[in-house]
Amino acid sequence: MGTKSFTKSSYSNSFIICIVAIVILLLTLLMQSCKNSDPAPNPELSLLSVTNASPTLATYNFYLNQSKVNSGALPYAVPVPYFRLSPGEFAAKLTTESSTESLLTKTLKFDNNKIYSLFIVGKATSLDYLLITDDIKVPADEKAFVRFINLSPDAPTLNLAFKDSVTLATDKAYKAASDFVEIPAKIYSFQIKDKASGDVKKELKDIDIKKGKIYTIISKGLLTPSGTEHGFDGQVITNQ
Repeated sequence: MGTKSFTKSSYSNSFIICIVAIVILLLTLLMQSCKNSDPAPNPELSLLSVTNASPTLATYNFYLNQSKVNSGALPYAVPVPYFRLSPGEFAAKLTTESSTESLLTKTLKFDNNKIYSLFIVGKATSLDYLLITDDIKVPADEKAFVRFINLSPDAPTLNLAFKDSVTLATDKAYKAASDFVEIPAKIYSFQIKDKASGDVKKELKDIDIKKGKIYTIISKGLLTPSGTEHGFDGQVITNQ
């Protein structure tokens, strides 16, 4: 009888231990599954676009910490679309297309979760960078965002307006940028005007502004160019 009682007790204890072990295993697997399903933390990054707005006929290469950003030459007024980079300070170097010798080197700082547009500005003897933080938002239904930047070194203070209508951006001196303005999506003609006189310096006709998009309109070039410089003009850049 003693032997029978001992065997039954051992069996019961073994059974309980087995059940407990299974429960612990299931809980461990469940916790691991929950852990694996947690969203990964967002990596730190910034976004940057680069546009050569210097009114010279030269083409350039642009480097961040010795890494070339453009895949080919950086021609006049053709943007490098937004690309990702880690936040922090970078040595921004500009060279001609055929040389690695620096024409302009400056330290630029990019913060986490920020979007930037960098413009190469100035004449050949006075090259500079213009770094602008892009406060980009999602447009409302059937609308878009537009801003204006004066990138013409010898232009007066400028306004941007709809043709013969409302002014969108006022009093923009060289290297000044307006905020983004939300407008209905449709076809427009824009006018870049001398703020003081009201004279139209450039008209951009039949620009198809599409819903959900974000645009930058720039003045570029020189009002009095030499033979090796670009004349005054306007351009619409699609940011997104």
